[in-house]
Amino acid sequence: MPKSKANDKVAAFVGISAPETPKYLLANNFLLEYFEQTGEQVELYSYAWFEERKSLVTQDVENQEELKKAFNRFLYRYLGDETIHQENNRLKDERHFYFPLTQGMLMERSPTLRHMLFHLQTLDDKFCYEEMQRKLENYIFHGHSGANNIWKVLFQEKEEIRLRKRDVKGEGDDFWDMLKPVEKNRMQALGESLNRDLDILLTCRFFTDLDFYRKYQYLSVLLTSYVLQYILVRKGPNASMLCKGKPLDDRLNGDIHRACSYNYARLREVFPEMMKVSYGEALKAYVGKKGAFRLSAHDEDLWLEEKSFEGFMADLSGREKNRKKMDYEVLLKGFGIGDGEEKEMTMKEFVMRYLDLIGKKQGSNLQKMSSILSSSGKQIDMVYPKTNVNFKYFAMAEGLAEFYVRLYLARKKSRYDYLDNFMEDLADRYHIIISKTSKNEKYLKTYKPLLSAQELWKNKQAFLDTLNSANCLIKLSDSGFIVTLPEEKGGFKLI
Repeated sequence: MPKSKANDKVAAFVGISAPETPKYLLANNFLLEYFEQTGEQVELYSYAWFEERKSLVTQDVENQEELKKAFNRFLYRYLGDETIHQENNRLKDERHFYFPLTQGMLMERSPTLRHMLFHLQTLDDKFCYEEMQRKLENYIFHGHSGANNIWKVLFQEKEEIRLRKRDVKGEGDDFWDMLKPVEKNRMQALGESLNRDLDILLTCRFFTDLDFYRKYQYLSVLLTSYVLQYILVRKGPNASMLCKGKPLDDRLNGDIHRACSYNYARLREVFPEMMKVSYGEALKAYVGKKGAFRLSAHDEDLWLEEKSFEGFMADLSGREKNRKKMDYEVLLKGFGIGDGEEKEMTMKEFVMRYLDLIGKKQGSNLQKMSSILSSSGKQIDMVYPKTNVNFKYFAMAEGLAEFYVRLYLARKKSRYDYLDNFMEDLADRYHIIISKTSKNEKYLKTYKPLLSAQELWKNKQAFLDTLNSANCLIKLSDSGFIVTLPEEKGGFKLI
C-alpha cells in the first residue's frame, strides 16, 4: 500500500486531518516542500549559542547577565518563537519554531494538511517546480533589509541554500483519488489560481520591496487563505463566503448577520458530508454493495454480517496501533441494539448513526476536521467571533482587506483601481461576497434570509470603513471610490 494511503483513510478522503496552525508553521511546512531541513528540531537560539560561535561578544562584564536576558528576550520575539507559541498554545514550551530568517530555522511539524497545498500546485499543467523553488528562495532568503543583514552577521550565514531534489510528475497522483472528475477539474483550476497568486506575490515589488516580516506574513496569509478556498471548492461549484464588511459593526446585526452565520454553517457542513461519503464507500467495501445488511451484537462487539465492527474500524483507519477501541455499551446505545439482538440496517442509517456517535467523542476526526475552517479563518482574521461559540461568520478585517487589495493591484500591475472592480474580482476569483455586483447574483440567492438592497448597502458601507481604516481607500465622490496601497495613497493625484 502506498505510504500516503497507509494513514487514516477518512483523512485521505477529506485531504486534511486537522488544522495546521499557526499560519507561520503552515508556511514553514510548505517551504520544506522546496528546501531541505538543515537545522535541529531541538535547537534553541540564545546569547550562549551565538557567543559559542564567536559571532557575539561583550566587554561589559558588569552588566553581562542583564545583557544576556535582554538579548534572549529579543531573540524570543524577533525570531518568531514567541509569536508561534502565542498563536498555538498546544505547542510544548520545549519545542521551538521560528520564522525562516535562515534555512536552518525551517523546522518541520506533522503536516496535518497532508501536503495538500503542494499537491494543488502540481495539478497545474504549467507548474515548474524548479522555477517556483527559485522564486521562493529569492523571496525568503535573499532579502537585504536592515534586519536581514543583522541576522546574516549573527548567524554567519552562507549564501548557499540547500534545495530539495524531486521529480513532481506523478508524485501525488493517488492524493486526488477521492475526487470525481468534475471535482478534480475544479481542484485543478484552484491549483492554477494558487500558482498565479504565488507567482505575483513572489515577484511583484508591492511585496518583494517589503521587509522580511511583512513578506513572510503575506506569504502565510496567502497559503492559509487557500486552505479556505480548498474547503470552498470541495463544497461545490456554487459555494461562496458571504463576508461582513467589518467584523464588529452595529449596522450589521440584522439580516446580514443571520445570512453570514447561515452561510458559514452551510460551508462547515462539507466535513460531515465528505465523511458520510467516505464511510459509505468503506462500508460497501466491507460488507458489499447491497442496500441493507444484518447487524448483530454479541461477544462484546457489533457484527456487520459475519464481520466485526472492530475489524471495520481498523480497516477504516488503516492502522491497528494507538487506536482506542469504542466501549461496547456506547456502541449498543449508538446503534440502537441490545446485547444478543440482531436487526437489519440500511447503509445510510449505519453511516448516520456512526457519524453521530463519533461526533460526540472529544477529539474525534469530525471535530478535528471541522475545526479547520474556524482555525484557519481566525489565523487570517476572517472568521469571527474568535471565541469558542457555535455561531460564527466570515468578515473582512483591516489587515486581510489590505492584503487582498495589494494582491489585486499587483495582478493588475497598477497602483490604483476602482472599488467596484476590486469587489467583482473578490467574487469572481475567491467567491468572497460583500455586496451586490454585476456578476455575483447567483450567490446572493443562496443565502437565508434573502438580503435586501439596503442590507447589502450597509455591508458595503462597513467595508468602506474597513478599507479606509487600512488606508487603502480614496474617495472621489459620494459614490466613487478607488482602492490603493497604503504607501501609495499620499501620491495620488486626480488627472
